[in-house]
Amino acid sequence: MTASVASRLAEAVAGTVLAEPLALAVAEFGELRGGDAAAVRLQGANLRGLARVLATRPEIAGFLSHRPALLERIAAAGPGCLAARARELESEATPATSDLETSLDALRILRREETCLAASLDLGGLVPFEEVSEFLSVLAETIARRALGLARSTLLDAGRGPSFAVIGMGKLAGREFTYHSDLDLIFLFQGGTETIDSASKLAQRLIAYLGTMTGAGIAYAVDTRLRPSGQQGALVTSFAAFEHYQSETAQTWEHLALLRARAIAGAESQAQEVLDRVRARAMEGVADPWKDLRDLRQRVVAERAGTSPTEVSFKTGAGGLMDVDFLAGGALLEGRSASPPALPSVAAMLRAAVRGPRVDALLRDHRFLRVIEAHARWVAGRSVESLDAEGDGLAAVAELVEPGLAPTALLDRIAATRSRVRAAYTAVVEAHTIAALAA
Repeated sequence: MTASVASRLAEAVAGTVLAEPLALAVAEFGELRGGDAAAVRLQGANLRGLARVLATRPEIAGFLSHRPALLERIAAAGPGCLAARARELESEATPATSDLETSLDALRILRREETCLAASLDLGGLVPFEEVSEFLSVLAETIARRALGLARSTLLDAGRGPSFAVIGMGKLAGREFTYHSDLDLIFLFQGGTETIDSASKLAQRLIAYLGTMTGAGIAYAVDTRLRPSGQQGALVTSFAAFEHYQSETAQTWEHLALLRARAIAGAESQAQEVLDRVRARAMEGVADPWKDLRDLRQRVVAERAGTSPTEVSFKTGAGGLMDVDFLAGGALLEGRSASPPALPSVAAMLRAAVRGPRVDALLRDHRFLRVIEAHARWVAGRSVESLDAEGDGLAAVAELVEPGLAPTALLDRIAATRSRVRAAYTAVVEAHTIAALAA
């Protein structure tokens, strides 16, 4: 790396907690890519974003060192480029290859490259957080579709096998993905006992193709616990059995999860019709869903929010992200909306039921906590639900959230945000109606 480019990278994070780790990360990158025209062209937000990526995830320096085309993309990227790339991913055909190992590695490299691009633009402030989140969601859907195609091609003869659909749940369904999110999936198929064996094998192979470690890592961890009857239930469910279960047997928490479900691969149209029907029944209005939801939410806080006095539970704790998730789902279960949004994000679900200044303020707080979650996961390199107020990574998270933000100031902002979110949640639960936010 030329001295001028090195000094500009260092200058981008000078005087921050990121300066020292950046200096330790760029040696190999400098040797291999320092003379590239793209490295010389890096400036402004593109330069700052890459510097912050390399400082917080040093292993990316080695990965990027061997990918000059990716460096070119980072240097040339501008506003709107992730949205454009998302459209490309949705329309691209799966690259043809006869070698399974090469195909699996390609899925993993695709995720790593595109995530690196997204993080550079995110941390550089070139694109809004919502665009980053949607892009990461589309990327996950694309890889799931390609993995399903591989699973079919290696397991079934052409044109044979059951009609099979992959259902994305939660963040994936609402296109609210972030760094290191798992794929929450359920699998539906057409038929009965005569096809369950082949459908199960297809689901198992899909999970393996996504989650098996190869030389390029894993694509995504897959979580299937939201399927009917949870871990005790079959891995795959027929369309008819799923519809019957959701209409006749499912508990309130399962209806809550159902509201954030969307077909993402396979027989999407057929599966989405089933989802729409059972969701409409769930939304006909429960006399009072809020007591069940309150009790469920209390259990989540007790079991997952942690007990350490230094643990800041921005997701599962009182006033965390899940408070808003429950309000959005409860509003639809209460029967406050004629139809759910096609893309079931938390914001879209909540606004489908109630509007007004208090809702707008709540969703601003929800967005802030989502940004905290994304950057905490990026710094940790894994899925996390809390921050350690005394941990080494707190200062880096604060710097990514807002340049120059002190860790104590970040903690104060999180505490104030959670207090407002919890107040909104309490007002609704005590009034037994989402209409409390319209007051």
